[in-house]
Amino acid sequence: MSEKYYEPIDYELLDKKTAYKGKRITVEELHYKNPRTNQIIYREHVLAGHAAVIIPETENNEFIMIKEPRTPIRKTVIAFPAGMIEAGEKEEEGAIRELEEETGFRAGKIKKLREVYPAIGYSNEKVTIFLAKDLIKTHRHLDETEDIEVIKVPITEIKEMLDNGKIKTSSEEIGLLHYFLYEK
Repeated sequence: MSEKYYEPIDYELLDKKTAYKGKRITVEELHYKNPRTNQIIYREHVLAGHAAVIIPETENNEFIMIKEPRTPIRKTVIAFPAGMIEAGEKEEEGAIRELEEETGFRAGKIKKLREVYPAIGYSNEKVTIFLAKDLIKTHRHLDETEDIEVIKVPITEIKEMLDNGKIKTSSEEIGLLHYFLYEK
């Protein structure tokens, strides 16, 4: 069954053009032909790449999280450290790098929990969720535009937030559900 879950598409690509190319995303406009119906299908794809979300667990039953303004929703959110996997970088290396850049903690151990596609209807973005343990305090290396506050939140408090619908981002919710189902 798992082989058929993500089998290759049989649509014929007729044409493709780049509608927008920014620093973080590219938007493509595409036309496909469905071989079963001969229907022409128009799509817009947001090419966003591969990211990592890191769940850093301390020895004191806390998660290291960040408070960061998110301009698309015009809110400051509490979230796990995250960032893009750079070209030529292994997922684990990118996760360790992003954790240290944003929080000033380096993971002694890192474990891949899940891969998710947050918006497959229009984007190719893949997010890999990791659990980080044996944290070592170093120092942060924020990008010049990052406005991040590092906080420690008791795991019990995060579980309550998850149970009460206060966690609203898909990567955090999926990562936490996995954590509480399989890691604890």
